Formats: sequence, structure tokens, C-alpha cells
Amino acid sequence: MEANVEQDDKTGKVTATIQEIAYYNMYLTEAIFELLVEKGILTGEEVLERVKKLKSDTPVRFRWLQ
Repeated sequence: MEANVEQDDKTGKVTATIQEIAYYNMYLTEAIFELLVEKGILTGEEVLERVKKLKSDTPVRFRWLQ
């Protein structure tokens, strides 16, 4: 998939699709989790438990996360 992110040089406004933003956020989040585990700050299990907790605490329900 090729990104089609564009920036207006005059205003600095950046445009991207929701999918591109979602992928960026996914990669950024995964990189942070991996670094925390590599540095011994958290375990993979602790990360998964926190994701489960946040998922159960949020009022937003996504069909694909059920």
C-alpha cells in the first residue's frame, strides 16, 4: 500500500486517509510496546492485560474488537 499523504506548503495542513492514519498509529503503538518490552520495562503479558483493561473500560464498542 502506498501512502498518499499530502502537505500544503502554504498552510502546513496535512491530508491523509483514515486508513493511513490508522496504520501510522498502529505502527507507532507497536514500536513503543516493543521498545518497552526490549528495555525490560514491561512484559508482553502486561501490555496485553492493559489493552484488555482499556478495552473493557471504554464506552466505545467496535464490532471487530468484540
